[in-house]
Amino acid sequence: MPGKLIVPILIILTILLLVLSLRIGTYSISFNDLKESLFHFDRNNDVHYVLIKLRLPRIILAFLVGGALAFSGYLIQIMVNNPLADPYLMGTASGASLGANLVYIGLVPFTIFGFQMTPVFAFAGAAGVSLLVITLAYEKGHINPAKLLLAGVALSSFLVAFISLLIFFSDTESKLKAVIFWSMGSFERASWDFIPLLGVTLVFSNIIFLFFQKHINILLLGESRSYTLGLKVSQLRWFILIFISLNTGFAVATSGPIGFVGLFIPHFVRALFGITGKFNILYSSWIGGLFILGCDYAARLAYPPAGLPIGIITSFLGIPFFVYLLHKRNYSFS
Repeated sequence: MPGKLIVPILIILTILLLVLSLRIGTYSISFNDLKESLFHFDRNNDVHYVLIKLRLPRIILAFLVGGALAFSGYLIQIMVNNPLADPYLMGTASGASLGANLVYIGLVPFTIFGFQMTPVFAFAGAAGVSLLVITLAYEKGHINPAKLLLAGVALSSFLVAFISLLIFFSDTESKLKAVIFWSMGSFERASWDFIPLLGVTLVFSNIIFLFFQKHINILLLGESRSYTLGLKVSQLRWFILIFISLNTGFAVATSGPIGFVGLFIPHFVRALFGITGKFNILYSSWIGGLFILGCDYAARLAYPPAGLPIGIITSFLGIPFFVYLLHKRNYSFS
């Protein structure tokens, strides 16, 4: 596909998905209702309330979560120089889930000094597990890709088991239902309160790494050659790890763990724009957002009005792709 056509297609797809997602649901909503609720909002009008208070925050949150996970996946693959890496497979998402679950189950107060603890603990869990996986995979000054994946999968499985144990001992039925539904990935609880923190983090992260694109491309050459070219590899990896943990932690805290977005969206972006494309990070976030928005639309279409948990749909799509990559032995960016 000619490069000049891709961006207009993405813009059209974005508008199309936004309109379709706003219209789907129990209430039948016309284009005139859409226009009226956006420009002349009346809080006593049921249609306006559904659109502005329920559907719009859900759509924006889905887009941001998809963007944050794809952004993290793109960077994590470059950080460890392995295109099979993903926040879900690396255990980053499971660490964030554990942190968020500690709050949801009630082992940690929901707020401390007025600050919500869910994103704080999700970030801490994501950063801690990522660091542990990288430490386990480090061998003779290099990251061993096979060890990295094995450590990620093993730690992720352990954390899932631990989270299941916490859920099993949950003391109330309402908490149990909320945590189980959240753990499958869902935007049912979306509200405007969740959007500013994740939105600002994702936009800020993209702006920062647009300036670091040259460093990121050098890191693609591998650790040894990056050192030879004067890149401060360790400092850059720590810097990347902080932003991966922030984006994954905040995304998981609001929607639950959603797997494989960070695996196949970066592959798709590199196929469209090249391995060292100048705006690959930005496109990863954009296409990741569109992908989750599309999955959420399909989920609500398949099981109206609430929709299937989004994590089920992404797993159905992601696992075959992961098996395909393993079969092709596609372990490098070249």
